[in-house]
Amino acid sequence: MQKELKAKVFPRIWAKTMRGDKITRDYMYTLDEAFDEDKLFDYICDITRAMDIPTPIILTSHKYNFVHFNIARFLPREFVEEVDFDYFTIENSSGTIKPLPRYFNENG
Repeated sequence: MQKELKAKVFPRIWAKTMRGDKITRDYMYTLDEAFDEDKLFDYICDITRAMDIPTPIILTSHKYNFVHFNIARFLPREFVEEVDFDYFTIENSSGTIKPLPRYFNENG
């Protein structure tokens, strides 16, 4: 017998700018589809446009940290324009981004 998913949960990305220990801006971005690692730049462009901040340069380490540790931090030196915060963070707030291991059996 095949298992059915009762609800389809789409990933949410919580973006925030920080100055010291305080959040200066935050935004919750909900994806309309399953997370795609190759579209991370598009997601960040949408987020930064909504937050009215510059778009950072995305390094391989950012992509790796977000996919494997559910968080990525962008420092002011990773922005081309000058920014008014200490760092920008994107965080997986739904826990559904990590890819399933190869040995995972969906029917078992």
